[in-house]
Amino acid sequence: MLQQTTVKTVENKILEIINIFPSFNSFKNKKLEQLLKVWSGLGYYNRAVNLFKAVKIINDKFNGVLPDNRDSLISLPGVGTYTSSAILAIGHNQKAFPIDVNVKRLVERISGTEFKDKEVESILSMACKSKISYRSLAESMMDFSSIICKKNNPDCDKCKFSNFCKSAFQKFENNQNTKKINKKIDFYILDSSLHICFIKKPKFQFYKNFIHLPSNLDDEFISNIKLRKKEKIKSFKFVITNNLFQVNVYKLNQKKLKIANTVWIEKIKTKELALPTLFKKILN
Repeated sequence: MLQQTTVKTVENKILEIINIFPSFNSFKNKKLEQLLKVWSGLGYYNRAVNLFKAVKIINDKFNGVLPDNRDSLISLPGVGTYTSSAILAIGHNQKAFPIDVNVKRLVERISGTEFKDKEVESILSMACKSKISYRSLAESMMDFSSIICKKNNPDCDKCKFSNFCKSAFQKFENNQNTKKINKKIDFYILDSSLHICFIKKPKFQFYKNFIHLPSNLDDEFISNIKLRKKEKIKSFKFVITNNLFQVNVYKLNQKKLKIANTVWIEKIKTKELALPTLFKKILN
């Protein structure tokens, strides 16, 4: 869950998610839409889809118990080398080394050499000859590398390795501002007084597992609507991954039409829907 999502964002959601899904067994009588709804705000919704699929396999194939070997873990949707190593080390206290960008940076700075992830893993494996708590090592390296050996402005005065670190007290440029790709999109709220129209299979490629508000990308849908009476009600900027969208929202009073690939939902029920933050922002 923390991959590509800030700790603060996850902290605000994790208790809510655990309350609804406290165990693998708790998923059995739940639908994906329920997980997507509570996941809303975390972004990267494909992770929620993979989690739902993985838990089903854990319940069906592993009797509701999280596997403790790499091959079984790798077989789960969304689980790769890093996640499997994190589960083995932190979840099962086995000899494994989850190498994220922070841990890799820490080892490279101390040694003054660039490494591949596998090479960092080999270095840590050779360094851990005696039996240790792999859980504590993994967690401490993650914390140390993100809090002390930061990407920009590392706190070398507090670093335990500064006496022999090849990169100690060097200046690192602040390159956090990744250039966003500017895009524009128009969304339409088709209001039939009691219902709002949604697209089931939208052309907008983000949030694929959700119904969407129709957009200017939905050519076939738009051809059935008279847009000349549209009223602009909202305009704002919204970031999705490395895209900066200029979002324009238009409202149309529209009778409830039968159009392929659409569903009309009662207004009073839209707050119960599993919707990404973007669409919540549009509708609120």
